[in-house]
Amino acid sequence: MNKWIKPKPIALISVFVMLFVLIGGALVTKTGSGLGCGRSWPLCEGQLVPKNITPELLIEFSHRLVTGVAIIFVGLLSIIAWRQYQHVRETKFLVVMTIVFFILQSLLGAGAVLFEQTSLIKALHFGISLVSFASVFLLALIIFNFDDKFHTKQLTIPKKLRFQFYGIFTYTLIVVYSGALVRHKEASLACIDWPFCFNNEPFNFSSLGLEQWIQMTHRFFASLLLIWVIGLLIYIWKNYKDHTFIKNGWLLASILIVLQVVLGGLVIITLKNTTIALMHALFISLFFALLSYFMVLCNRSAKKD
Repeated sequence: MNKWIKPKPIALISVFVMLFVLIGGALVTKTGSGLGCGRSWPLCEGQLVPKNITPELLIEFSHRLVTGVAIIFVGLLSIIAWRQYQHVRETKFLVVMTIVFFILQSLLGAGAVLFEQTSLIKALHFGISLVSFASVFLLALIIFNFDDKFHTKQLTIPKKLRFQFYGIFTYTLIVVYSGALVRHKEASLACIDWPFCFNNEPFNFSSLGLEQWIQMTHRFFASLLLIWVIGLLIYIWKNYKDHTFIKNGWLLASILIVLQVVLGGLVIITLKNTTIALMHALFISLFFALLSYFMVLCNRSAKKD
């Protein structure tokens, strides 16, 4: 590898670029800019440099440019990790995951432009992008030698606790998918109140339409996730006082999920303010990345049993 290509800067840039790709995709969806470049991909309106510039075109075209930059840095990161960090057990698996899911998210993005897709298929895009980002994030932790700095190599997570983490990881994907479905079904403002669809008639479920059911189902799923995460935090702090990383790591996860839920409410209250909506996508991305690291630690602990 060229001496000018340093692993740590490449890893750091890759994480931030992938985060921009993730948030940029959310911005495209939230602003309805998916066809800002028409039914043309990878060119915009069939041109390398489009002539008729619109806000939607700028958003979509910028997202494609950032994705192009991500291809370069994620490619370099994968090569560096594969060549120089094979001594870490998870490296090869994460490189494969990074490449496969990056390709999948790119194909789904292109497919959304070139072909008419159902909301159910479009909702998969964000979840796949989330996994792709988490894989890059974990590779960056390997390159920054996170395990040694925080002494997590010797960490053992009890079986009972591992099952909790596995469950939350799987359930988070369901919550993420339901949230993406809300956006793609254009159901973000189907319910004008929060936390109920109509606060003056909170249990009048018979009056709800399809979009309102989608919105309220996501809120219900998100509330259960919040309760589960906070409940597990209390359990960990009571029963695993000597496990510093688990305690502090899950405290950070709990803070992220609380902020995520609060921002979800603010999206409704502010009538889908774009900045708040993008922060909503940001915090679930950070939560999922941290949760993915807990999955790595759980897998290591399972192999010790």
